[in-house]
Amino acid sequence: MNILLDTNIIIPLEDTSRILDSSFAELRKLSAEQQHCLYIHPIQFEDIKRDKNIERQKIVLSRLKQYSQIDNPPILTEKDCLKLGLSQSNDNDRVDNNVLFALYRGAVHLLVTNDEGIHKKAQQIGIQDKVYRLEQFLLFLRRYTKDPITFGYTGVKEGHLYEIDKSQSFFDSLRQSYEGFDEWYQKCASEQRTCWYIEDQSENGTVVAICIYKHEQDIPLTDDGEPVHGKILKLCTFKVDSNARGKKLGERLLYIAFDYCVKNDFDWVYLHTYGEEQKTLVGLCHEYGFYYLGIYKQDEVYIKPMKLKDDGSKPLESLIRYYPYFKENDSVQKFIIPIKPKYHEDLFPDLSSLKGSLFEKDQSLYSCQGNTIKKAYLCHSRIKAIKQGDIVLFYRSKDKKSIQCIGIVESVLFSEDINEVFPIIAKRTVYTFSEVQDFLQKKTLVILFRYIELEREIPHQKIVEVGIKGNIQSIRQISNEQYVSLRYEQ
Repeated sequence: MNILLDTNIIIPLEDTSRILDSSFAELRKLSAEQQHCLYIHPIQFEDIKRDKNIERQKIVLSRLKQYSQIDNPPILTEKDCLKLGLSQSNDNDRVDNNVLFALYRGAVHLLVTNDEGIHKKAQQIGIQDKVYRLEQFLLFLRRYTKDPITFGYTGVKEGHLYEIDKSQSFFDSLRQSYEGFDEWYQKCASEQRTCWYIEDQSENGTVVAICIYKHEQDIPLTDDGEPVHGKILKLCTFKVDSNARGKKLGERLLYIAFDYCVKNDFDWVYLHTYGEEQKTLVGLCHEYGFYYLGIYKQDEVYIKPMKLKDDGSKPLESLIRYYPYFKENDSVQKFIIPIKPKYHEDLFPDLSSLKGSLFEKDQSLYSCQGNTIKKAYLCHSRIKAIKQGDIVLFYRSKDKKSIQCIGIVESVLFSEDINEVFPIIAKRTVYTFSEVQDFLQKKTLVILFRYIELEREIPHQKIVEVGIKGNIQSIRQISNEQYVSLRYEQ
C-alpha cells in the first residue's frame, strides 16, 4: 500500500539528534514488515527547508532519499482550489493543499498527518476517511495482518460522581492539567452531579472513559463576554484512557451526549480543550460538527448546534454540522437495504437480540464496531443510484423482518481493490485486511454512513401497508411518501 507521510511525521521520524518516540519506531517497523511503500511529496522539501532549526533541517534533508517521491504529482491550480474550496493564503497552505490534492487525485492510498488543519480540509473535500492521525495509523498497521481488536469493556453507564473512586490513575492527567481538580470533583460529587462512564471488566471495573456534564442557559462561554442564547449542555470533563484508544469510546460518549441533547431539547453542546494531549479530541469534535468559538481562561472552546437549520449547506456539510439531525425532504433519495441478522448484530449491537436479556451487559459478546457513529456497509449489489446525503433504511431480514435504524450516506464506492477499500473503512469497522480481501473477490458496493437509531421499530406489516411488497432481498428505492409513512405514521 502507498502511504504519504506529512512533514510533521517525517521530521520527528528522521531527526537523529533526539531519541525516537516509540510510536514513530512502531510506524517504521510495521510499515517495513508489511511492505508498505512510504512516500513524500516533492513540495515537502520546501516545508523542511523552512525549519528554523538549521541542524535538524540538514539531518532530515539528508535522510529523505530513503523515501519514494511521488513522480510528477498533480499540480493544484487556482481553479482546483476554487472548485474544492481550499484557502491558500501562505506557503504552508500551499504545501498542505498540494499534499492533500495528491491524495485526492489517487497518487497514494492514504495520508498520515497530525496537522488538524489538514484534517479539516480533508473533511471539507470529502476524503477524511483516507487521512489518518499517527495514532490511528498505528491501529491500522496493527490490524493489517492481525486479528480484530479485542473488546473487554462494559457499555456506557450513567451514575453519580460519588460512585467512582477518583484516586484511580485514570484521573492523574486531569489532576496534572487542572490545579484543584480533586476539590472540584468532590464539590460536584457533593452536588450529586452525574456522568456517563465506561469501565474495564478485566481490571476490576476501573474507568477507561468518562464524560461529566452540566446544564447551562443563556451564558457567555468565552472571555469576550458575549452570551450564547438557549439551553446548553456543557461536557465539563471528556476523557478516554490512552490505552483504550481505537475502540471508539469517545465516539460512543458523544453519541450518548447527542442523544441526551435531542431527548431534552438542548440548543447547544460544548466543551473545553487544552494542550497537545487533547488534539485527538479536537479532531473528533471537528468530525461531528463542533467549531471553534473562542478562548476561556486559556482553554479553547468548541461548540456544536443541536437544532437543524436550513442554511443552504451541502448534504455532507449539513450532516456533519447538525448530526444527529439530517435533511429528509423530498429532494433526498431513500432506499431500503436488507441485512442478514449476523451482520445486523455486528453493525448495530444497540439493537441486538441480546438487548433485554441476562447477557445484555456482557460486552465480550459485542465488537467495538458497535460504538461507532460512522459505519461502513459492504455488499455485492450493483445499484448505482445511491449518493451522498441519501437515506438508507436497514431492514433486518430472516428473523425480525423490521427496520430499527437508518443511515445517512457520506460516500459510496464501487471497487474490488483492497488497497482502495481498506483505508476508507478501517476506521469504521473491525474487519481485518484478510477478511475484507475475501469479500472483495468480486465488485463490491461500499457505503459509508452515519448511524441513527429510530425512535420506534418499523414492523414488516407496516412496510407492506405502505406499498412495499414482496420479499426484500435486494436494495430498493422507495418514494418520499412511503418513507414519511414508515417513519411518522403509526
